[in-house]
Amino acid sequence: MKAGTGWGIYNQVTAVGNIAGGPGGDLVARDKDGVLWLYMGTSDGTFASRVKIGGGWNAYTHLVAIGDANRDGRPDLLGYSADKLYVYHSTGDWRAPFRSRYEVQKPSPGKVEYPF
Repeated sequence: MKAGTGWGIYNQVTAVGNIAGGPGGDLVARDKDGVLWLYMGTSDGTFASRVKIGGGWNAYTHLVAIGDANRDGRPDLLGYSADKLYVYHSTGDWRAPFRSRYEVQKPSPGKVEYPF
């Protein structure tokens, strides 16, 4: 399946599950300026027009879908860099898909803890 063209403007695209409360799985895409965009999945397997989530996301080396970390029934997102880990719990609302970030202590090698 082809999701369209023009994805080369992004330096990371992550399938995050249904974070926006729509009928399908969603994507978040970070552009080269660090702006994160939401592509809400539709019921026919396509994506709605992008919605701007916000800027500053280039502070993270990677954005990783981590499933439902806080067990509220919605998938969450992890942003990490060389010295920081932040979890963004999803809201289920496309207008503001994430709550404020939550800083997580970087685990020691081989150990993963989720204190939330």
